[in-house]
Amino acid sequence: MPVASKTLNRRSFFENLLGSSNELAINSLEEHTTPLTKEDAFHLLKRCCFSVDLAYAKTLVGRKAKDVINELITNAGSLKVGLPPFDVNQSFRNPNLLGGVDYQLERNKNLEFHFAQNKLLIEWWLDLMKADKRSLSEKITFLWHSHFTTQYDGGEPIPAQWMYRQNILFRNKFLGSFKSFLESITIDGAMLLYLNGSENIKDAPNENYARELLELYSVGIGDGHYTEDDIREAAKVLTGWRATHWVEEKEVYQPYFRPNQYSTDEKTVFDTLFKVDYEVNQQNAYKNAIQRLMEVILEKKGTEVSVFMANKFYRYFVYSKTDNFDHPMVQELAKHFKNNGYDTKSTIVKLLTSKHFFDPNNRGVMIKSPLDSLLGFSNHFEIDTQTLRKALIDFGQEPLNPPNVSGWKGYRQWINTKTLPLFIDTFTNIINAKSDVEVGSWAAKLDGFNDSYKIVEDLAVLFFGRVPKESRLKKVENALLGGAPYYEWPEIAQNQANAGIRVKAAFKEMFRMPEFYLA
Repeated sequence: MPVASKTLNRRSFFENLLGSSNELAINSLEEHTTPLTKEDAFHLLKRCCFSVDLAYAKTLVGRKAKDVINELITNAGSLKVGLPPFDVNQSFRNPNLLGGVDYQLERNKNLEFHFAQNKLLIEWWLDLMKADKRSLSEKITFLWHSHFTTQYDGGEPIPAQWMYRQNILFRNKFLGSFKSFLESITIDGAMLLYLNGSENIKDAPNENYARELLELYSVGIGDGHYTEDDIREAAKVLTGWRATHWVEEKEVYQPYFRPNQYSTDEKTVFDTLFKVDYEVNQQNAYKNAIQRLMEVILEKKGTEVSVFMANKFYRYFVYSKTDNFDHPMVQELAKHFKNNGYDTKSTIVKLLTSKHFFDPNNRGVMIKSPLDSLLGFSNHFEIDTQTLRKALIDFGQEPLNPPNVSGWKGYRQWINTKTLPLFIDTFTNIINAKSDVEVGSWAAKLDGFNDSYKIVEDLAVLFFGRVPKESRLKKVENALLGGAPYYEWPEIAQNQANAGIRVKAAFKEMFRMPEFYLA
């Protein structure tokens, strides 16, 4: 058993961790117009960014929530995203066109590229997450990645070139029309490869994507939401599209339509007839099949879609415990989503500027994902990106590689009897790797540095979901003081190395507390 967790009362830990609830929060999506307090600003940034900039958070105090959210959205639009460290246009020879030994050599070479380049792509994205402390860019990009799931290592590995293009698609769509997003993701190259869309042809329709389109991406599971016939017929509507990375083909990294593989039979989805009474070409197929299918889904199942997506937004930004489609805030948000033409921007702004979102009962109720925990800490105590990626593998949240098409379940899956000791050891190792002077110098920048209790309050605002009761803060203060009386702290703090030693001890106490893993 890890040394760091020997004295941990696990039963008490999990009771405090999983006992958090937002049931007492005000049920109102009316705009929160009260000027932001310090606690409000940190709450907002912790939910909107993976890393919180202390100096930036202070500038938000006294401002209106809607102004800040609009600024975070504007900032996202102005971010410059450079190319990853590999050739994003590199194509590969198709080993299936080779024979014998040449086949295996070429295949092995391709696999080596795919795995190595996807690791580079993940680290490229992690660097963007670490750097983005003043916008909604990375948080929203990851929202779409965790919704429209694609797993690069799912069976046959997907080339990083396609995974990169999907990441850019998420950025380009960002907070736009959900209908447009459904249309674009349907012929996204990584998605076509992951859910076998490239193999969906008229003589052998493949239903994988059509099923997930309804079940996971739009309508959701529920009585009367869709039938097996709807899935089968939707799959036929989506026949004919292909994505390739083979150098032997002309349309490399450009999804294209194959008229001879398109089903011209009549299809019926949600009691709506799809007739092929037009010339079969790429433009017409996109308009009359893909765009029309999304129109039909939203017209016939708009209520189901809006509730499903409102629940998704709510769980991501407010409270992730379970699917709660009947929650009054989910229902109200769903109505807004539908009434505003499935516009994601207005819906996210509505949620993040609401009285419900800023209610203190909605703080400290979200179990942080490993991404949130590690990136939030890395903002203050740098973690090497390669080390960070490997840690995320250990915790089951490697970006671009969700466990399956359903993505990451989150909530209780993040903290359990297996991962808790690993979390404690990981954070302990991170802080131990920093010099005493480095930690002391960092702490000296906190407003309450010269007061033992106030510095503990500052640490709580930075790293806890909400500031706990005084009795719990006193535990951290006692660890900070190490047996010294509180009035000796100003003298201890004068020496940055000594201060660093004591702040490290305070952190190690915090790592054992459930509040550290809540947002």
